[in-house]
Amino acid sequence: MAKARKYHHGGVRETATRAALEMIEQDGVDALTMRALAKAVGVDHRALYRHYPDRDAVLAAVAAEGYRQLLSDQQLACEGASSPLQTAFEVYVGFALDHPHLHALMLTRSRRAMDAHAALGAAVKAELDQLMIWSRQALGVERGERETDARDLAFAALGAAYGLVTLASTASLMSRSPEDLRAFVTDQVNGVLTGQLLRFGRS
Repeated sequence: MAKARKYHHGGVRETATRAALEMIEQDGVDALTMRALAKAVGVDHRALYRHYPDRDAVLAAVAAEGYRQLLSDQQLACEGASSPLQTAFEVYVGFALDHPHLHALMLTRSRRAMDAHAALGAAVKAELDQLMIWSRQALGVERGERETDARDLAFAALGAAYGLVTLASTASLMSRSPEDLRAFVTDQVNGVLTGQLLRFGRS
């Protein structure tokens, strides 16, 4: 039996989150169990429950980390970009295709899970709030102006991106090389953005 590792205060939770993220990235959500995670971290599974009450709490923490990574990547890419909303969705497509299991986890967390796990709710809100900022910029409006249009613009592109990436991950799209697939999905999402902006009077 492997000797349990010693961690500083909070170390088990942080290490468990990273280990769970790696497990999900490699083998998908179904591969994650509390016993397997405890073994990966090097602690007794009962000790893990002192930091995470159940598997859903671990999944929420990993999903929150995914949203934080996505937003960080988007903000970095959008610095100085001429079309931040388009750039943000190009990053989104790349992130989703590069991290299919993590992306699926992120987009399948329920409203109940977001309400129950504050960190996940905050991470989702931060992503959506930033998309709204970029959407307003694309429409040329200030906060409080045409909020419905700004929301619809962002969510139309989000829906297109999520749907196409999901089809790609389930092999429902015609087989393509990774480069062609990324270009195809990005082009389709950009088409949705362009169409919506024309609809709302911006090009």
